[in-house]
Amino acid sequence: MPENRNGETPLSARIRADYDLIIVGGGLAGSSLAIALAGCGARVLIIEQQKEFRDRIRGELLMPWGSLEADRLGVYGLLLRKCAIEVAYFSNFTNGLRPTVRDLPATTPAATSCMTFPHPEMQAVLLKNAEVHGAEVMRGKVVSAVTFGGMPRVHVGGDAKGLSARLVVLADGRDSRLRSALGFEVQHGSEQLFTAGMVLEGDVNFSEFLTGEVRPSANTINLFYDPAGGRMVIAMRIAPQRNRIYLIYRNDAVGTRLSGRRSVDEMIRQLRDVGAPGHWFDRSQQAGPFASFDGSQRWVDKPYRDGVVLVGDAAAATDPAWGRGLSRTLRDVRLLKDRLLESSDWRSAAEAYAKDHDDFCGRMRRLEAMQTALLFEPGAAADRRRENAFALFARDPTRVPDAIGLGPEAPSDDHARARYFGEI
Repeated sequence: MPENRNGETPLSARIRADYDLIIVGGGLAGSSLAIALAGCGARVLIIEQQKEFRDRIRGELLMPWGSLEADRLGVYGLLLRKCAIEVAYFSNFTNGLRPTVRDLPATTPAATSCMTFPHPEMQAVLLKNAEVHGAEVMRGKVVSAVTFGGMPRVHVGGDAKGLSARLVVLADGRDSRLRSALGFEVQHGSEQLFTAGMVLEGDVNFSEFLTGEVRPSANTINLFYDPAGGRMVIAMRIAPQRNRIYLIYRNDAVGTRLSGRRSVDEMIRQLRDVGAPGHWFDRSQQAGPFASFDGSQRWVDKPYRDGVVLVGDAAAATDPAWGRGLSRTLRDVRLLKDRLLESSDWRSAAEAYAKDHDDFCGRMRRLEAMQTALLFEPGAAADRRRENAFALFARDPTRVPDAIGLGPEAPSDDHARARYFGEI
């Protein structure tokens, strides 16, 4: 058998199939996985339905732990060169409390920053790089069916025979049609929060410092939180003269679903009321799609079956209010990549990945449930609990699980929850 540059047998030489890996979906998950495995000698096919990537309203932020995953996969530097902005600070403005600014490289375990980018540009950069690494890309084609088996097959359009692979990966998003067709059961969490997102363009920077602690050539994520009103705002610059801003709100806090041009004025009023500075909106205009969506968690327990594996939002979608979706997706990709490269038995490797995925996603769901309950539950008792917890946080910041720096490694067990809620 031929050997690659590391003196190892290429993955593509180990089995007779059309491809080692067929990936349905060429976004962040699919392209990152293709880059990692094609670069190790695997024959990879990506099938991407969209001819041109479109703005999907959400998905422009990597948390520091997600940036670490991007670096482990070899795409962090690529994104930074081509389309991304490194954000080294995180600023928090909570009504009634003193603003805080966190230096991320100085305080995160791997000395990493956040990263922001326009989602479609990120997808285009990664898909092109997957081709550079040797992956084959089929663009503008619809996968009509996937069949399980010892050698699973993917059918494109009316092709009855299909294409075979050692492993088929579904990376086609939280509303994956193929996932449902294959019988993967989707679990649903409760609908508690809504997120409305829009892009504003103009001569303004939503990642500017607002505390007087100006740092030249640096950027910050700006978060504004209104405990009494059950609302939160997250703002960031994603490209020169282009900014993304989100309003996260309890399902009874605003009274209407914010969507489309008719709701732009109300959205801006809400954003300013929570604390976003007025000059942002005086110097910018809304651009692109504007809509709101519910933040209910969705997941598949054991996202692997008989030659077909789910990654990214197809496997699990946590609440977008917390900005961890892309970081979680890259964790999925890295876990699957590691398992596939450490074993020639890809079925066992995919089974192991599914257990890895369920473990870390379970911890993320617990963590987000804790945060949602403390920060957004309504009522007098919840208000008293928040007031007590915030006073304890001021004296002992370690009571707050470091979800920004640690992600799913942040403590979320019963003891961590009791400390977070100020019960012990």
